[in-house]
Amino acid sequence: MKKTNLVLVTLMFATVCLAQSNPLEQTLIDAQRSAADAEIKKDAAFFSRTLAEDFTEVDANGNTSDRGDFLKDVPGSDITNILLYNFKLIPLSDTAAVLTYDRVLLRKQSDFGSRRYQHLSSTWVKDGGQWKLKFQQITPNQWSANDID
Repeated sequence: MKKTNLVLVTLMFATVCLAQSNPLEQTLIDAQRSAADAEIKKDAAFFSRTLAEDFTEVDANGNTSDRGDFLKDVPGSDITNILLYNFKLIPLSDTAAVLTYDRVLLRKQSDFGSRRYQHLSSTWVKDGGQWKLKFQQITPNQWSANDID
């Protein structure tokens, strides 16, 4: 009887774990983590493969960049580390989704201040069987507005 209960509890636990895992969410979280790694490594080739042709970014200052601007800026980045957390997926269709998350940036620049803690929304689209980053908006977290490095 105890063995049967153990098997049932194990099956229930496995079912709950499987129900909570979302393959699309994990795919896009992995893609976003890869993008963060590429940003740290200044890997413009990664972004050439990953950004949609019509990519647009709204940065933490409210400025906009297109794909070309973004690719030009990658090699000059002073980011030394990126922490990503608090992911939430908003599916739009089978081929589009928005991934929201928070990030903390570490940089060489010592006066980075309020832009260190950020909330991002990234729109991913499936193009030719691959997920491409189409749009990204970066918003500084208000609670960190007075941070001093």
